Amino acid sequence: MLINNYLSKLDIKKKLIENLNSITVSQAEQEAQIMISYSSKSENNLDNNNSEIDQELIYKILNERVKGKPLAKIINEKGFWKKIFYTDDYTLDPRADSEILVEQLLIDCEKNKNQKYLKLLDLCCGTGCLGISIIDELDNAFCDFIDVSKEVLNACKKNIINFNQQHRTKIFHSNLFENYPINRLKNIDFIVCNPPYIPTKNYLNLNKETLYDPRISLDGGKLGMDYYVKIINYLISVKFKGDVYFEIDPIISKNMYKFLLEKGVKIVYKKTDYLNLDRLIKIKFPKH
Repeated sequence: MLINNYLSKLDIKKKLIENLNSITVSQAEQEAQIMISYSSKSENNLDNNNSEIDQELIYKILNERVKGKPLAKIINEKGFWKKIFYTDDYTLDPRADSEILVEQLLIDCEKNKNQKYLKLLDLCCGTGCLGISIIDELDNAFCDFIDVSKEVLNACKKNIINFNQQHRTKIFHSNLFENYPINRLKNIDFIVCNPPYIPTKNYLNLNKETLYDPRISLDGGKLGMDYYVKIINYLISVKFKGDVYFEIDPIISKNMYKFLLEKGVKIVYKKTDYLNLDRLIKIKFPKH
């Protein structure tokens, strides 16, 4: 398929694109470029010499990819915001849709740029891509990370170390707020959260690539609302005063808005993603 020392870099890329198109990869050219960069241990394949490209490694990656395994799960890397994050079989791969949470929170934080400290919580953190991306942009921000999976937290910790953010982060192994100190929660300014939100019946019909992500990171119960209900009910019960940024999906938005209305929770704003679909909701809790 490849492994030909006489192939130019351009020829290698063309062959990769041909093979990726054969399995209808939507971003074949981008994936081909990532494979070449990864095989040559370079962030930008434009700087590579042909001799630096490990064709044998590319062949192994391509062989897994044509079987349907997502590229990020093969090379354990996925780009998000401005960085390349470590990901693995235990984590939900970062997705461009989620960048809107980072973007909007940073816009809102401009209003608080004179505040001495900003304390964030990345709930259901996965790779930590949300929290890490945010504090990387804000000199005065600190972030706690919560996840129910120890394996996921190992991946999050790896990313924290890779980006040298140990001094501004703390990790908690917890089923939502179960093992998270209430005194820390009461000092949190913003919660950012991308919980599992796919209704179970829809989860069972997901495409093959998405199913490589762990079910625990996707399946949100019968209506896709299980985690939102638990999180919001708890935050109401402890009279949380900060703001919450939730990633949502259009398929659950109607039930989500109805639930918030019933609970008296204020929707500060809603935002759509790059496809003009409901993707972000910012909420604030009633004052007591």
